[in-house]
Amino acid sequence: MNFTDKHILILTSTNLACNPRCLKELRLIVDMKISVTVVAFNLHNWSTERERELNKELQGINFQYLEGSRKNFFPWLLSSIFEKAGRILLPFFSSNLSLCALAVSKRSWLLFRWIKNCKVKPDLIIAHNAAAFYPAYWLAKKNKIPFALDIEDYHPGETIPATVKKGVSILMKNLIEKSTYASYGSPLIMQYCEKLLEVSNPCSFVINNFFPGSNFKHVVTVITEKIQLVWFSQNIDKGRGLEELLSVFTRFNDAFELTLIGNPKEPFCSKEIKNKRGISIVNSVHPTVLNLMMKQFDIGLALEPGKDLNNTIALSNKILTYFQAGLFILASDTLAQELFIQQHPAHGICSSLMKESLIHSFERLLKDKEQIRALRSNRFKNAAAFNWENESTVLKDKWEEILQ
Repeated sequence: MNFTDKHILILTSTNLACNPRCLKELRLIVDMKISVTVVAFNLHNWSTERERELNKELQGINFQYLEGSRKNFFPWLLSSIFEKAGRILLPFFSSNLSLCALAVSKRSWLLFRWIKNCKVKPDLIIAHNAAAFYPAYWLAKKNKIPFALDIEDYHPGETIPATVKKGVSILMKNLIEKSTYASYGSPLIMQYCEKLLEVSNPCSFVINNFFPGSNFKHVVTVITEKIQLVWFSQNIDKGRGLEELLSVFTRFNDAFELTLIGNPKEPFCSKEIKNKRGISIVNSVHPTVLNLMMKQFDIGLALEPGKDLNNTIALSNKILTYFQAGLFILASDTLAQELFIQQHPAHGICSSLMKESLIHSFERLLKDKEQIRALRSNRFKNAAAFNWENESTVLKDKWEEILQ
């Protein structure tokens, strides 16, 4: 089907480097030969160089970057004032959706400012991140075109101020049912949205954050004497389950080696990791390189602390990466990860982050070392059907239905 005359507008309150899910959707749109405009933000952080690389790589896309920092002082000042006013007034005018949007994030106003003046005539608008939800709805309503919400996280269940939580809850409750579709980042996120917000959309569906199958190369045998553990995140820092892991790891460093991949943060790394035997740190790498690196390891650590409801019901990139790579998974016992391991029992075990439970899990991993390695090939083959190529067919079908 030819969609070269169709146009999709993507709105996000972050950028592509910080939102792999949005990036995967963008690549899919490009593969379908659909014209696309992306409105994102300059973040002035670790992602800046990666964003430049993505801009060079993704030719033919209309990128529009908004400035959310003080570099563009007066818009920043106005957006900050509106955000503060929104949070003060929201308790008194909670049915006002534009006020809810202001209370959620100053970037809502900055996006709204852009769309009011935009010349783009899209056939579909897709909003990533809560700050983009209302601007997408406003433009869609004004031009009588469909809009979609991508709900990667259960925002009302995040650790955010109470007023922001209220604002995003009201937005989601009102806009999910008005959207052409809502896509969710995990089965439990969809379930909790519909249950706790008392809202549903028959066109909603789950899109798990699987990666392209080509990102993973299988090696049958790991030949090191010690069991190779891996953990990765954007940052190596506190509050990510590492404190609990490291408190027991020293008991087992004669049998295990641990590789941590991410941006090392101080003072955490100096205090918790420096000079500890059996632990190595690798700085953040390109996502494709990260996926290929997984062949070096035996066991992936998916240690979510369950710090809030969203963290409890979300499926992280970690656990899906380990799964696709055929690694055996040691996962903390959040609701989403327990459900995932129940669905794929040959791929891992769950443990609480309590010291005794982790010790017991490490003892079990050590005892099952040979079996874990021997079944690597089976796990890799079992996971082969779970990839972005297959997962994204739901999106492709939906877009074709909307755009035809």
